[in-house]
Amino acid sequence: MDIRKSESKLEESSGQPNKGRRSFLWKSGAGLSAVLAAVVPGVARARAQKDTNLKARFDSLSREVGILRDENRIRLLHQTYENLLDKGMYEEVVNLFTDDSEVVFNGGIFKGKKSGVYRLYCKHFRSGLSGKRIQHIPGILPDIKEEQDMIEVMPDLKSAKARFTYSIQVGTPIIFDSVLVEMARWMGEGIMKWWEGGTYDISYVKDTKDETWKIKRLEYKVLSKANYRPGKPHSTPISVPLFSKVFPEDPAGPSKLLDPVQT
Repeated sequence: MDIRKSESKLEESSGQPNKGRRSFLWKSGAGLSAVLAAVVPGVARARAQKDTNLKARFDSLSREVGILRDENRIRLLHQTYENLLDKGMYEEVVNLFTDDSEVVFNGGIFKGKKSGVYRLYCKHFRSGLSGKRIQHIPGILPDIKEEQDMIEVMPDLKSAKARFTYSIQVGTPIIFDSVLVEMARWMGEGIMKWWEGGTYDISYVKDTKDETWKIKRLEYKVLSKANYRPGKPHSTPISVPLFSKVFPEDPAGPSKLLDPVQT
């Protein structure tokens, strides 16, 4: 036996690294790295997509909650408007409007919170004791399709529009001078009163300072008018003259007259 060959084999088996195994491990590591390099971006994209979907869902739910909250606030604002009007608290009614607001009523447009809107409620409505809530006159009811209350908040949550039904007493002082009329005035009468029913078409804007809603535009859309006497079961439909003069010719009149086509 060749002793040198045996020693050589012994050294090879015990002292030198296995080149074949090293090559295999290197190739396996490289393959694993390649797999990871391919998989990790996909996992990252899937996670990013999931995060995006969660954020979109969260934003959608937040917007829905915001819309419901603002719808409730607008409904409460309208209830406040009707309650103040019913009690004759006209200055407080005016405070519910924006500075550049307008109201459309009886063929006239009243512009500006401190001018036209103030004139309508604090002069015209007050002089006729208008705005008191009353029940619909039996037999003279608005179209049921028009009675569907509606609130729509815009996606930006900064503006909204609504429609509400109304049934109120409207009045205007009797201007004909006579002893009887004068006596009636002294007794708190002397006012021609009628029942009016229809819908409010209202636009709102949100005050960004305190997140409160204000009335931007309010239009009385009349569906019917009638003589009204409390306790009387039926009343006769009537025609009430529209505004024919503007302020200052009419001290309590509108800023401008509505186009006849619009009425």
